[in-house]
Amino acid sequence: MTIRPRAVRALRDARTRLRDAAAASHAVATAAREQSHLALVREQHALEEYLDEASDILAAANNVNDLLSVGDITGVHKLEIADASTRYDKASAVADASADVLRDKSRLLRRAEKLVERVTAERAASEAKVEQRMNDDMTTRKR
Repeated sequence: MTIRPRAVRALRDARTRLRDAAAASHAVATAAREQSHLALVREQHALEEYLDEASDILAAANNVNDLLSVGDITGVHKLEIADASTRYDKASAVADASADVLRDKSRLLRRAEKLVERVTAERAASEAKVEQRMNDDMTTRKR
């Protein structure tokens, strides 16, 4: 059974579109991961800045509530860092999964491209054989 060249090219075109869609999905996932990483870094810097200012706040404290507020605000910053870290971990997992899908789609596309090359080469070889036979037949008729 011969493989039809048109069907092979259609397969290659479909796999190209699937690979392009996977690449776009991976780009979105990577951008989301980078944004969540930046959010995590911002939260860590916010905590560091607050802790740098905390010595002044503690020195100016007039009562126990002022001292407890520093601990509360520090706890809030730590919770925000934990949330940002969780979001970053999820975004990283999604980006890794999309990278795997992109690799698979690229591999399938390469297989389709090799199949197109093989069908094209077989067709060219077949046409060359037919042309050679026609030339051989023409030369034998002339004799």
